Amino acid sequence: MKIAFLFFNFILFIYPMRIWALLPDPVAEPLKSTILRGIELTLNNQFEQADQLYQDIIDSLPHYPAGYFYKGATMQAEMLDAENFQNKQAFYTLMNKTIQIADSLDRLGEDNAWIYFYKGSAYLYRSFLKMKDGNWYAAYQDARKGVKTLEAAVQKDSTLYDAYLGIGSYKYWKSAKAKFLLWLPFISDQREQGMELVSEAIQKGLFIEVVGKDQLVWILMDYGDIRQALILARENHQSYPTSRFLKWTLASAAFYAGEWPLSEKLYDELLLEVRQLPVNNGFNEVDCLVRLAEIARENESWDKTLLYADEALRISMDSDTRERAKNKLKKALEIRQEAEEQIKKTEVAR
Repeated sequence: MKIAFLFFNFILFIYPMRIWALLPDPVAEPLKSTILRGIELTLNNQFEQADQLYQDIIDSLPHYPAGYFYKGATMQAEMLDAENFQNKQAFYTLMNKTIQIADSLDRLGEDNAWIYFYKGSAYLYRSFLKMKDGNWYAAYQDARKGVKTLEAAVQKDSTLYDAYLGIGSYKYWKSAKAKFLLWLPFISDQREQGMELVSEAIQKGLFIEVVGKDQLVWILMDYGDIRQALILARENHQSYPTSRFLKWTLASAAFYAGEWPLSEKLYDELLLEVRQLPVNNGFNEVDCLVRLAEIARENESWDKTLLYADEALRISMDSDTRERAKNKLKKALEIRQEAEEQIKKTEVAR
């Protein structure tokens, strides 16, 4: 693989203005298998191995955006897994580099749809992290740029179905967040169209089947089709049983479907896994414990409810993490108070 990549870079050095004729094809081997292997490693929480794989692509193809994009995507996945965003500047550097290289190729006359895919996807990944940071306006601006670029990719190649995922997700969530305005004549409801595009991406895309299904689960939960969401979440979890990403999604789908035994089992497993991570800032622990308290409340197991809520409130966190977890902690306090009242009532009744 590296021999072919090194040849590409030699030719790029000698004939920079003819790069358009020699760009790697991510659909062809060996690049396709390398990207897919990295995605699989990321899904299975093997971030270090995935990072090295994508670094190899960068080393071999420094003038092509794929390696930078997937290395950045892996970095974001690792940050989300730990709910720890200390490496966000390195992430932004990689996504900015993806966009910069794509722009350079575009200026050289390159008319390759995949270049637009990487650029558009980099904007969307950047948008998501800015949203997590609470920088809503910048997140919206990046999202608009990303979707516009992905739409340009589809105009160049209508069979680049991987791009449909970002476009469809944007259309759905944009309408979903503005539901209270959909009655206005100049604001259209694009939720159905968004779901159709995401479904088409899952069926026909090359690299996004699993992440596309995961996104569709969250869309369906928001849309109210909890049962279908649970079916898709089960499928993904069965395919990647060690993936924490997919386990979180299935646990949530089971919770909203009222499947208490399954949801409790999954949150118990996640709590154990989170506590064994080398870096644990407490955020995900609180998330699991509050959910377990809610499930115990639904089952009217008040002693367990009080135990989980108390434990959540005692988790040690730094000030930034505690601020992000404040709504979960508020819920834990409310549940704790309810459990205490119920326990007192039971004692009085005796």
